[in-house]
Amino acid sequence: MEEQLTTGQVAKKWGLIYGLVATVINLVPLILEVQPGWWPVVNIVIAVVMYALATKEFKTDNGGYMTFGEGFKITMLAALIAGVIRNLVNYVYVKFIDDTVMERIQQTIVDAWREQGMSEEQIEQMSGFTAGISNPEIGLVLGIVSVLFGGLIWGSIVSAVNKNEAEDF
Repeated sequence: MEEQLTTGQVAKKWGLIYGLVATVINLVPLILEVQPGWWPVVNIVIAVVMYALATKEFKTDNGGYMTFGEGFKITMLAALIAGVIRNLVNYVYVKFIDDTVMERIQQTIVDAWREQGMSEEQIEQMSGFTAGISNPEIGLVLGIVSVLFGGLIWGSIVSAVNKNEAEDF
């Protein structure tokens, strides 16, 4: 008899795949020095696809059955693994390889504020606020938290859609 995959095995596999794909996808704009406004949507699409593939694999290996709890466990563990991988690599890149990234991002934000008609005084106030959160260490923590928050939302949706609970008689 063939052993069934556990939620942990599936989550680790897909968390690693998701982490590597998300790392590459998130390094591209940093390396190319572009910040397209639609880029965050790419991250959401990747997350949903990875969660769907992970829960589908578990469900298929489990005779077509998966509870919401199993799916949620898979997606949250995958999100944690992916978040740590993606944000650690991002941290190393921003902190040690290209330490001008945060300055460029800050300048892009300031330019956008000017285009929106903000006064120089308002821009100074906002710049003071964003300077505190543009620290690479804070970015590392916030990045992991944001992936977990996304996992909570998107993982719940994917788990609810993909669940197929066995009926007990």
